[in-house]
Amino acid sequence: MKIARSPALRLWGRLAESAHVRRKERQTVLEGAHLLQAYQAKGGVPLHWFIRASAVADPEVCALQSHSLWPEAVVIADDLFDEYSSLQSPGGVAALVFWPAAPASLPTEESCLVLDGLQDPGNVGTLLRSAAAAGMSTVVCATGTVQVWSPKVLRAGMGAHFQLTLHEGADLQDWLPGYSGTILGAERGASRAYDDFDLRGTVALVIGNEGTGLTHEVRGLLHERIGVPMSAGVESLNAGVAGSILLFERQRQLRSS
Repeated sequence: MKIARSPALRLWGRLAESAHVRRKERQTVLEGAHLLQAYQAKGGVPLHWFIRASAVADPEVCALQSHSLWPEAVVIADDLFDEYSSLQSPGGVAALVFWPAAPASLPTEESCLVLDGLQDPGNVGTLLRSAAAAGMSTVVCATGTVQVWSPKVLRAGMGAHFQLTLHEGADLQDWLPGYSGTILGAERGASRAYDDFDLRGTVALVIGNEGTGLTHEVRGLLHERIGVPMSAGVESLNAGVAGSILLFERQRQLRSS
């Protein structure tokens, strides 16, 4: 059992706390057996990984250890693991990993989900899960959107990250004018309902910030604004819910065609 504060443990702490460090190192922290299983299933091999001492005999943890390409896990005392873990109820296993490099160029001829300045990790994680489940394999995140590889977004995404192509730091004003498909923005009060639009072609579905919505610059690049009709007295939908409705409507239309 390792109880010393090793360089790998210190790196865990730095990656968990700092978006700047994560971006500089292109590394992040995965916590919990489910997330590590999703990473392993896609062929991922961690730099370092840690097991909480009391979780050594857990069947899911044992299954992770059986992978021939993974390095030997570092088993650490429960109190030390809990000190570094960002979970209220530590899951018993954590790993430090490189995140996949995105393609050099942004998509121009394929459908994608576009996140325009979303800040809530839960909303972004929900949208990534919905995108993966609804068959929207590419997600473009504008500058100002919360870091998708942060531990909080990773937990909310529940492994969806490893099924998607993720672009971060995109300049939407530079990219969208060259996009060959239809650019649709989700907005409260839009005159056209989401289910009144043909989503089967090449589309970019743009979801705006939770509080301020789509940026002014992006609004000017939209081909159409679409909304989700709601009962009187309801102000708006959560961004994660609204975006998910659009994603699954697209999937429904594709399945029906």
